[in-house]
Amino acid sequence: MAWNIPRQCSPSVLVLVAFVGGPGTPVAFASDPPREMRDLVRMPKHELEALYLAAPPAPAPSGYLPGRAIKSPGSRRTVANSSLTHLVWQGKVFRSDGTMINRLFGGVKAIPADVYQGESLIDGQPSLILDYSRSKLWPDVRDEIREVAPGLYLGVMYRGKPNAQQKMFFALDARKS
Repeated sequence: MAWNIPRQCSPSVLVLVAFVGGPGTPVAFASDPPREMRDLVRMPKHELEALYLAAPPAPAPSGYLPGRAIKSPGSRRTVANSSLTHLVWQGKVFRSDGTMINRLFGGVKAIPADVYQGESLIDGQPSLILDYSRSKLWPDVRDEIREVAPGLYLGVMYRGKPNAQQKMFFALDARKS
């Protein structure tokens, strides 16, 4: 077994990542691994990055998955910001036709995306891609998700074309739908 800390992580990473055969291999945490969305919301950026890099590509879920935004991970305002954002953005609804739509304001569905397997912008490894390029509101947005625990997904949101910039993380929980 080879131990490797991904180069995208800072030297102060408290997470050890075991790469036996690439993404999807076990992750050893200095503390307990995340079990709930609230655990992900409270993680610093370097731990979220390491967790994402070690996770396998997510299979396309189905139905409504509640979500939480993770802006400025590790800062004092992350948890409060996530709670406030939840009043507007509540999660994603995955449909059987290979598309997804965001759920806003207690049930309003808006901002659709195409869903497919593709290469992650972070590490070039497989990820579930949520492509908003056909959306009128956010045509320059792309999300990627990986499953970090059974039914618990960690996502990365990018904005901008052609040079997409990482804007935030988000969590989705298929166990709470």
